[in-house]
Amino acid sequence: MLKLLSIYLFICIILLSLLFVSSFVRGKTSYAKVLGFLSLSTQIYILGYLMEINVESLDAMLFWNQVEYFGIPFIPALWLLTCLLYTEHGKAVKGLGLIVVFLVPVTTFVMRLTNSSYHLYYQSISLRNTILGFNALELAKGPFYYLYAVYMIAALIISFVLYYRYYCQFLVEEKSQVSLLTVTSALPLLAIILNIVCTEMSFDFMAVILPVSVLMTFMSLQFYNFLEIRDLGRDFAFEGNLNGLMLLNAQGKVVDFNRKSVDFFNYYDISIKEGDLRTQLDQHPEIYQSIEQKDKSIIKLNIGGGERYFSIVSQRLEDKKIVGRLILIEDITQGEELKKKLIEIANTDELTGLYNRRRFNECAEISFLRAIRDNKAISVLMMDLDFFKKINDNLGHQAGDQVLREMAQTLKKVFRQSDIIGRIGGEEFSVVMDNTDVYQAYEKAEVFRKRLALRKIIYKDVVIPVTVSVGVAELSSGIQKFDDLLMFADNALYKAKEQGRNRTEIAK
Repeated sequence: MLKLLSIYLFICIILLSLLFVSSFVRGKTSYAKVLGFLSLSTQIYILGYLMEINVESLDAMLFWNQVEYFGIPFIPALWLLTCLLYTEHGKAVKGLGLIVVFLVPVTTFVMRLTNSSYHLYYQSISLRNTILGFNALELAKGPFYYLYAVYMIAALIISFVLYYRYYCQFLVEEKSQVSLLTVTSALPLLAIILNIVCTEMSFDFMAVILPVSVLMTFMSLQFYNFLEIRDLGRDFAFEGNLNGLMLLNAQGKVVDFNRKSVDFFNYYDISIKEGDLRTQLDQHPEIYQSIEQKDKSIIKLNIGGGERYFSIVSQRLEDKKIVGRLILIEDITQGEELKKKLIEIANTDELTGLYNRRRFNECAEISFLRAIRDNKAISVLMMDLDFFKKINDNLGHQAGDQVLREMAQTLKKVFRQSDIIGRIGGEEFSVVMDNTDVYQAYEKAEVFRKRLALRKIIYKDVVIPVTVSVGVAELSSGIQKFDDLLMFADNALYKAKEQGRNRTEIAK
């Protein structure tokens, strides 16, 4: 009898080892990982019990009994945790909930480990011969043993109820899985009852029944209705995806696509269907080219008076050889608009809406080099508000900000859209005028100066008189850098200030 029992337990250990490995190699869900730890704990427990019944001395049996308790205390907690995660009650075992679930198991482990000092788990331990013909430990239970027993019974009952309630939500076709999970939760309860009723046998029914229950749970949760679950997963991941997905075979033929990809091709009045993709896109070769290229491509569409952006990524599917491609079509309009906004913020003076100094210098440098290359005229204007510090000192910085905004608006109205306008300092502004000689620039500067002087700028019922001094410089043969041209205009500006302000001076 001992030999048959040992063979059975050894086979259970092998199967539980395979279950543990499978749960971590193939399992993708959180409950699959916990089920793996449950199989490991059960495996440790069965290994300890197998060795316990095959040794003869009391000391050796006590050692292997202690080994069992590296697994036994955690079995009901892991059983309950598997159930909670699978039945979508995972939030209950986060933070404090997880501590509550494992409080009794950890306490049980400590009590058994220190039992020789306190005798609170087993009050006494002796050796006796069982009616099955092999030696066994006779254990007088202590208070913490019964605490653990109550905890284990509660965990199994809760799991039984949760499994039943969860699967009652499904159709009749899925009810067969309910019966299997019901049995898996009932078997350990049966083992506990047998251990209580058949105390004279000194036989651990839990060690015999629990491996079967764990293996049945694994079969139910991982393998039962596997094909249906895979199809549901495909529908959820493919059809429910917020991006367009299209599957091509190695010959470039469409074999599958989701609703979002249909919406994308509808913008081109293309009814996408299974078959050769190149033929379906013969009127839109740019799309086919985007799909064919390896790198991500971006397509811009004008839809309903607005711009929409889509990215297209082609990913190869390989199984020793290329078997097809997965095409991902993603609406990236929000991202592109945000990118534009960030670029605008980086290039724009926040107060006036004009180019900031960095962006102004970049654009001005390009125009300057183009003028030299094409031998064209180019002029630069430097402007500075007269007595701006007094406005800030007397009326406050908000009044000064209002003046700066008014000046920016006047600049936009007077100068051409092709002119480069920027705020390059506190109250300093500059304008670059392509294809404009110094006299044309002077005339435009005078128009601006006079218009600004006539403009009524009102802040809190106070009319603020504003004038501006302007310096103008033109590209000449001796100038090789834009900074030099800007310096000539700046020198003319200071000359205008020295001559009494509110005037325009040309660099000599």
